[in-house]
Amino acid sequence: MTDPTDDSRAPDDSTDLRQRERLRGDVRRVERALRHGAIALLVAILALGIALFTSWRTLENGRAIEERLGAPLLDHDRDRVDGAIARRGEPTVTESLARLEPLVARVDQLDTRLGRAEGRLEAPERSVARVEAAHLVELGSRRLALDRDVAGAIVLFEAAEQRLAAHGDGAALRIRAQLAHDLATLRAAALPDLHAIGGRLASAESAVRELPMLGAIRTQYVPSAGGAAPEHGANRAWHQFTTSLQDLVSVRRVSDASVRLVSIEEIGVRRRHLQTLLFAARLATLRADQVEYAADLTEAGDWLARYFDSNDPRTRALAAKLAMLATSRVAKDLPDESGSLRALRASAP
Repeated sequence: MTDPTDDSRAPDDSTDLRQRERLRGDVRRVERALRHGAIALLVAILALGIALFTSWRTLENGRAIEERLGAPLLDHDRDRVDGAIARRGEPTVTESLARLEPLVARVDQLDTRLGRAEGRLEAPERSVARVEAAHLVELGSRRLALDRDVAGAIVLFEAAEQRLAAHGDGAALRIRAQLAHDLATLRAAALPDLHAIGGRLASAESAVRELPMLGAIRTQYVPSAGGAAPEHGANRAWHQFTTSLQDLVSVRRVSDASVRLVSIEEIGVRRRHLQTLLFAARLATLRADQVEYAADLTEAGDWLARYFDSNDPRTRALAAKLAMLATSRVAKDLPDESGSLRALRASAP
């Protein structure tokens, strides 16, 4: 099957080819006219030089004759010689200058036509460069708005500036000035250390595995931290008797979360929930979502205080780390870089 678009493209291609051939013919005619003008100018300059050289030689010959005779020429002889020199030189110079006057106007006209031809040839290339630069700037703006990727936006804006660097027209210079301003704003944007924040959250997530939990059933008996028992005799027996009586009843203040004992399954669920909250905070860090990051850390701190033993040094250390992480910022202050895109769209053909 044939592509229906081929028939529609063929006339456009032939029209474009004829236009290019017409432009090349104009350029060749302009170059040929410039060559003819240059040759005429060289001929006129050569004639002027010959006339000046002839006048100089005549004057030198007169001076040599005067020196050879040893006396100055009479006034009427001098006037006659000067008149001959004037009659020989002035018409030649005047005629040469008269021939040069129309040549200057013609050269100016040829320069104007050549400039127009070059402008017509460069206009499509300038348009394509501006369209490509506009696409690059738009991609950088979207990457900055959606991914908050300042480094990627800087690379795209620099590529757009380099695409316009080959064109020195007024519109391109104005757009490049706006691009330079937006690039300086992007480079000055504050970038939080997301890798360090994510690393601290990962270490906190690993530390949850070892934290003691309220209401957990002890699998091993831990004796009270009393004094050392005597080795022999009645003192040892009395120490064991009193220790047994003290261990029969133990009274201490506990929180509401540890009033009842919890099963091993419930312990795993509570521990996994705290790790999930910290993992969600890590994902919010990667997305630079400050609201979700703060909410996850606040909930993780509340969960840690409710269900884990706050008397344990490890729990207190994790609570202090979470409080410090809650004060960190993960969202970047995005600058306003819309000026370049507006300038490119305003100059679009």
